[in-house]
Amino acid sequence: MSKYCAKDALRMFMLEGNSITTLEAMLLFGARNPTAEIYRFREKGFIIKKQQVPMIKVFARLSKFTACQPPPDLPVREILMTEYWIQS
Repeated sequence: MSKYCAKDALRMFMLEGNSITTLEAMLLFGARNPTAEIYRFREKGFIIKKQQVPMIKVFARLSKFTACQPPPDLPVREILMTEYWIQS
């Protein structure tokens, strides 16, 4: 029986064409340091692209997988997060 590995799950998710933020990587896969994992992907030759997206978009994606609500006073439309994806 193989052990669960957050970095492998993260890589597979991204190879399937999905984009991800560090918040999503931590909540969905239990990645302790998603930024370091993305750096390692680059070192292995993957072309990683990134862009800034509003936090509200991230919470909308998270709602498909888990119950996650931002605090009511948090300006989620104004806060920007970086999302990463593997260029195909």
